[in-house]
Amino acid sequence: MSNLSTRTLRVTVPHAIRAKLTAGGQTARHEKIKTILGDLFRNERIEGYIRTHDETRQYAERLIELAKKYGDRHVGTMQLMDYWVNDKDLIHKVFKVFVPRYTNTIGPYTNSYRLPIKYGEFNYPNVPRQNIVLEMKDNPYPRIIPDPRNYSNILTNVLLDQARKEYRTEQNNRNENKEK
Repeated sequence: MSNLSTRTLRVTVPHAIRAKLTAGGQTARHEKIKTILGDLFRNERIEGYIRTHDETRQYAERLIELAKKYGDRHVGTMQLMDYWVNDKDLIHKVFKVFVPRYTNTIGPYTNSYRLPIKYGEFNYPNVPRQNIVLEMKDNPYPRIIPDPRNYSNILTNVLLDQARKEYRTEQNNRNENKEK
């Protein structure tokens, strides 16, 4: 038998997040995490409340790490995948898509980006609600934070650079003429 249990994922989660995640106790919390994990593995980018999605991110990281380390032939890894991932086709996606994608990656496998705080949602008009976007790294979607653009080849910048060079050469020629 394996030393991995379906209830013992070694994920550090602050108690404040666990207490406020769901009202149904540990089983409701697990069901919420399973739902979010399924959405994350299926869509590779999701948006939601920071408390639930931040905790789910840690579970997704750990599941992918175990899948990379042990593979799909390991009994304990498959038991954990079976417990935490509701859709069985997503288990195959983890092993066939994510594990090959992250074989050379050591760091985290997900990114999270904070969205602007929203006020007035639901029945609490003055309570802020912080949402995040949680995504798998190297997904097929466009980047959330775009790469910095290179403006050096724009016509105005090329003309300004040329004018600057001509001005400097003129100044150098004047200084040389004054010295003589």
